[in-house]
Amino acid sequence: MEQTIKERVLRVLKEKKMNVNRASKLLGIPQRTLNRQVNENGKVGMELVYSLLNAFADVSPAWLVLGQGDMLQDTDAVRTLSGAAPFYSNLPVAAGQKELFDPALEKPTGYISMPNWAAQFYFPVSGTSMEPEIHSGDIVGVNRVESLREIDPDKIYMIVTNESRMIKRCHSDENDDSIMWCVSPNYPAFKIKKNDICAMFHVVNRIERL
Repeated sequence: MEQTIKERVLRVLKEKKMNVNRASKLLGIPQRTLNRQVNENGKVGMELVYSLLNAFADVSPAWLVLGQGDMLQDTDAVRTLSGAAPFYSNLPVAAGQKELFDPALEKPTGYISMPNWAAQFYFPVSGTSMEPEIHSGDIVGVNRVESLREIDPDKIYMIVTNESRMIKRCHSDENDDSIMWCVSPNYPAFKIKKNDICAMFHVVNRIERL
């Protein structure tokens, strides 16, 4: 039974594209403990089972514990669960991507529930412009900014324009309120017109890659 549960746990981690390091941070389980349970001879503990079900609300408890039914639950039912935010594994954020991101029109890979961090959705980041604060491959959670007046230069944002999606710090131009400056550690600052911004999202959480 324990070996069967272990196989299902490994299948969940593979489905969610989670290595042991990233999963330990998401689940709040020490990396050494998690590695012993899933990759060595340790037994899978109920803490790990409960943590997986809490983090990925679309994983069926009956399937994970008993092997009954399908691994993933009906996503329409999952959407009604409080505290579960959609996770998009195939929507990296990088400059030069023409497609605009509308969460309502996209099908999530799964769902992540992190009680202490209320995010509207999660996704992996590509690109190195915000290193060492955010690495390529990190997963970030974001919340939509309703007004550009709310922008804080000390916070990090995802900016969506007609031509790109990017993660930067931002501040308004001192002399021209119609201009927004985009700032990152590894590239020169550049300006964009506020009218060109389709949406902005505040980065509220980060799951660090290996």
